Amino acid sequence: MAMMDTPIQTTNLNDPKVAAIRGAEILQRISPDDYKKSDGVFNLHLEGDPSQIVASQNGFIWAAADVFDRQSGLIFSVDHIWLAVLAQLKSYIYQVFQPRQTQEIPSFLNEQLRDKKALVNSLCDMVLKKFGLEAAKLLLPRFSTTAESETGAAALILLGTNCQVQHHRKFNMPVAAYNRGAIIVAGGREDWYKLRRNFEDLRNLSTELGIAISHHLMFLDNLLRGEFWDAMLKADNLGRMSGWLFNFFDPRKLIQRGGFEFDVEMPSAVATIPIRVDFGQGPIDCTVVGGLLAHSRNESGIVNPATFRGYRHQPTIGWLIYGDKKPETSETEEEMVETEKEMMETDD
Repeated sequence: MAMMDTPIQTTNLNDPKVAAIRGAEILQRISPDDYKKSDGVFNLHLEGDPSQIVASQNGFIWAAADVFDRQSGLIFSVDHIWLAVLAQLKSYIYQVFQPRQTQEIPSFLNEQLRDKKALVNSLCDMVLKKFGLEAAKLLLPRFSTTAESETGAAALILLGTNCQVQHHRKFNMPVAAYNRGAIIVAGGREDWYKLRRNFEDLRNLSTELGIAISHHLMFLDNLLRGEFWDAMLKADNLGRMSGWLFNFFDPRKLIQRGGFEFDVEMPSAVATIPIRVDFGQGPIDCTVVGGLLAHSRNESGIVNPATFRGYRHQPTIGWLIYGDKKPETSETEEEMVETEKEMMETDD
């Protein structure tokens, strides 16, 4: 298996054969368990049409972390922050809102899934039924930068089963601030006011949420200060990490005994939900895997492959859909069937 940090080329995805191959590569990296269950990826959507991506279980955290020891730039939006926060606080959100237990498995015609709107609308309806109207209004993003992909990713994170986080890469020595590429924060002033209001609404729901959200409010206050990015990640002589990027981690894991591993302890912002898809011969069981599933690595100048100067990283939102493998009959079951046949022949 390729290293997680090895980029995947994502051009020519309009070709179904290319999309199936690239989708399988992405699935293998973001969820090896699902890769083993897959009978083939038949639908792949990546927001922004990136030319290459680095797959992960939290595209926001890894896009930001790449600025720590690489001379690359970064661009992100308020939506990426919100999705990372939903992933971090998912267990707290479930405690507060006590969502309804539903057994609904949405069904689609394959033709419907060629337009992402059908899937996104279905996922949003499921969030509404599970959490209620007021919670859905708060949890689903509604910023000026929000498109269908961002809404769908938020719904997937809220509804789905989290994918197991995989080892990603080791860090090198940090680069000096003057060697870092440009850091661009997309979104208007009203978006940041709205994000702050959302944080304040969440903070008032429980003590645990209040503690976590207080760190995010400080994050917003300091976001546009240049020196703020120098404190994003720090490493001591023993390689132990600290910095404000840990605001996006589960506070309960940060204080656990026995050490803390950055890349395998981060919140998974990629989740799975089951669906059924009809290809014309009746519905079959399938699975959607998506969320903040990668970050793009696009060229923004003359590229130096050794230092990554000339690259600009951006969190990548998207999903893929694969057909589930049919469960195979176990040897024990086969033996039971054979035994029953022998008993019937003996009776005759």
